[in-house]
Amino acid sequence: MKHHISLFLSVFILFFLKNNGFSQCNAHSSQPLSARTANYDIKLTLDEAYRKIDATQKVEFTNQSPVPISVLRFYMYFNSFKNTQSTFLKGAVNVFGQSFTDRKAEEWGWIEVEKIGWAGVDLSAGKHYVQLDDGNVGDQSVLEVPLDKPILPGEKAVFDLKWKAQIPKTIARAGYSKDFYLLCHWFPQLGVFEQNLIGTWDWNCYQFNRKNEFYADFGNYEIEITAADKFVMGASGCLLSEKNNGNGTITRLFRAEDVIDFAWSIYPHFTEQKDRWKDVQIRLLIPPEHANLGNRYISSVKFALEYLEKHVGKYPYPSITIIDPPFHGLRSGLMEYPTLVTVGTFYGAPQNVRLMESLVVHEFAHQFFMEMVASNEKEEPWLDEGFVTYFEDRIIDAQFGKKKSLIDVWGFRLDNQELTRLEYTKMQNPREGAPARPGWMFTDKTFKPLIYSKTATTLRTIEQLVGTEKMDNIIKTYFERWKFKHPRGRDFMAVLKEKMASEKDSVFAQNVVNLFEKSIYGAIVLDYSVRSISNDKLPAPQGIFGENSSNFTAKDGSEKPQTLSTVEISRNGDWFFPVELLVSFEDGTTETLHWSGEEGVKVFEFVNKPKIVSAQIDPLQKISLDIDLNNNSLTLKPESLSAWKYAIKAIFWIQNLFQTLSFLS
Repeated sequence: MKHHISLFLSVFILFFLKNNGFSQCNAHSSQPLSARTANYDIKLTLDEAYRKIDATQKVEFTNQSPVPISVLRFYMYFNSFKNTQSTFLKGAVNVFGQSFTDRKAEEWGWIEVEKIGWAGVDLSAGKHYVQLDDGNVGDQSVLEVPLDKPILPGEKAVFDLKWKAQIPKTIARAGYSKDFYLLCHWFPQLGVFEQNLIGTWDWNCYQFNRKNEFYADFGNYEIEITAADKFVMGASGCLLSEKNNGNGTITRLFRAEDVIDFAWSIYPHFTEQKDRWKDVQIRLLIPPEHANLGNRYISSVKFALEYLEKHVGKYPYPSITIIDPPFHGLRSGLMEYPTLVTVGTFYGAPQNVRLMESLVVHEFAHQFFMEMVASNEKEEPWLDEGFVTYFEDRIIDAQFGKKKSLIDVWGFRLDNQELTRLEYTKMQNPREGAPARPGWMFTDKTFKPLIYSKTATTLRTIEQLVGTEKMDNIIKTYFERWKFKHPRGRDFMAVLKEKMASEKDSVFAQNVVNLFEKSIYGAIVLDYSVRSISNDKLPAPQGIFGENSSNFTAKDGSEKPQTLSTVEISRNGDWFFPVELLVSFEDGTTETLHWSGEEGVKVFEFVNKPKIVSAQIDPLQKISLDIDLNNNSLTLKPESLSAWKYAIKAIFWIQNLFQTLSFLS
């Protein structure tokens, strides 16, 4: 009888949860997905009145290297918001367009480790800040702790920390805005102990600067947070328990497994929207004024889950939490963390301008490239941002349709991929530098166009050359080989070369590999153009023809005249790649020619053919990296209908602009 009751209850619960589209996720996986090098157990209390955190923390670290470790290095990111002399803020006038000066003492942020011990030995006396990157003694974003004995290869060590922090008023990402809080990179976190490019084992633990993002080892996180009971809370991982303490506070325990970080957010006015995709819990926390837009976020995340599973690999985590900050907290939005992303929109965002969908897809795709395939965002940001932008383009274009996926307003259409390409090709100086450089080597103007957009456009070009099926095979192999590890650019290059080696045309295969390598590791520009088309009548033959006087023949020019048509094309850039040239003739026929692209100028000649009416380089536009597609074609008979169509659209937009301005005035 008990068995039947238990079975009935199980079926009822499963049916109820399925039909309600939501259940609390299961935080415990059946087996480890990663090496779990660094595991964190943190218990903290948030003092809202003073915006302070008091915490205790256990760090279980395993030395996966073949060498002993004699010091620890921790990221202390909150100290980047301690004063204007930190490396993050030094020399800046504003961040994200906002001045950060003229603030009260309690609005700056800091973090302090009060005590750290290992196996009963207090290590606190030796702790000190290091500035190994820039020598800025005013920076306290990296803490070094000498050990009383080394951690031997394969040894597991558990460290006990007691620390406190002042939460900053938001400057960038982390902090508070009124009663909204985002806590990201908020605790003492170990760097990554690994072998660098010259073969030395050491801590990869850079100081925090404005062009760097984040890099850490995989592990499990159990985070117990006590905060005022008025707050709605979202966090990485799954909620294990919730206890009302009876004193105006609630203690919540979260767990996340096989992740590289943990973030959380609170806001008293969040509304909650819940859904599921297969076994994945989707939880959206959104302000009431944005609530009617919630389904747009959720539907795009569900579409992205489906798309990425098909084209990249399985999403292995039981949850994804989406945080949409209130408008005043937007500087905490637009960012990715393990199983949690922050986005951003505004009241009344139009349905046919899909910036919020593009944004949530971009941040969610980081769960694959940054979270699972955990490349170093500081040293090689192109490996995550470029791959993510590439898939953002593919997903949004697949969900909403090419040529209109991003904007489809009053006849004006733009897709995601087009915008990405334009961000690169319309740079003031596309030769500014290679994408494959550390983040701190870029300027504000070149960071996104080169790291995000040029990389994505390069990947798009490779896809168009080899086909989507082959490209998916390359990406899937890279993902499966390097998920829950720390790959470098050379590791993706190895996969690309391996997969292209199976091509029957070895010359084509090598050209594709060379294209990718030159684009990512070089700062040169690819640009072809059609310079001119000519159709000339040649005079009929006249004169004496023959080898000797016994067989001379005289021609007087009365024969049918010959025609000579030419197409002159040029390589304007300093980088070449083989391309096709499509020539169209007056009688409707076409001819496709192949050009190595090496010469500065190339002239193709056609004798006694119908007149040439147009010529187009790369007619299928496979080479998205071509910096100027407008000069790739030339026609002697412009389509007046198309010109009128665009003229009418322009007049329509101008008319609407003036009507709007007159209304506002």
